[in-house]
Amino acid sequence: MPPAFGADLGEKVSTPTPANSEWTFIFTSYGWIPWLSGNMTIRGRSFDVQADPAAILGHLDWDTIPAWMSYAEARNGPIGLFNDIVYANVSGSKDFAKELPGNLPPLAGGVSIDYQQVIVEFGGAYELWSGKMPAIGGKAAFDLVAGGRYWHQAVTASASLDRFETDRSGSVDWVDPFVGGRLRQDLGHGDSFVLRADAGGFGAGSNASWQVLATYNWQLPEMCVFGLPLDGYIGYRALSVDYSQGSGNTEYKYDVLMQGPVIGATLHF
Repeated sequence: MPPAFGADLGEKVSTPTPANSEWTFIFTSYGWIPWLSGNMTIRGRSFDVQADPAAILGHLDWDTIPAWMSYAEARNGPIGLFNDIVYANVSGSKDFAKELPGNLPPLAGGVSIDYQQVIVEFGGAYELWSGKMPAIGGKAAFDLVAGGRYWHQAVTASASLDRFETDRSGSVDWVDPFVGGRLRQDLGHGDSFVLRADAGGFGAGSNASWQVLATYNWQLPEMCVFGLPLDGYIGYRALSVDYSQGSGNTEYKYDVLMQGPVIGATLHF
């Protein structure tokens, strides 16, 4: 079976085939190691968001499924249907104790936070052009990509002070439409370069959202899983979103850029 065109991860550039030919499929498992920068507002209170990969990895919640990232695409000729999932569950806690004057007992308590984020991308790709890049040579193709990006964020916070405890939780969900393009360039010997960019939100879900992804993909010689060919890739991904709802004491805002390297492996069916 010839290799499939992937929308972003682990794809190949091959000779276009007419629609209604044999469907091909890819499945990619990958890791995204991001830096986070921006700001959040919860119930009208704003604070900066600054986190590096070490902080994020150190707070993954291993009592549950800490993270899941995957990409899949089905392709028939110039038409592709794809899905991308990013899931992460992080948690943190801190205890404190303070001595009080006189014979009063010490004041003790603690706080804990559990944060869950899910990003599910679904859409389609259509090959608009294929040929050769003048300065590079080799086969190249350009696709139009469009679809939706579903976001889910949930926070649970609890605090205790001596015998008193309180819990607060909440969640938000929205869907961003997006449209963009993808360039796929064959580098020979089974290697390829892929560049994708898209913009979305447009006030329908978030105020604005954009994404840029660049990957270098290569064949893993004589590497198979269940008899299926396996490719590797490495690259860089940046995803930004500016979402807000409510006002005053009910305002929620998430204006954050996530960016960092990606690495993974792709199975071709």
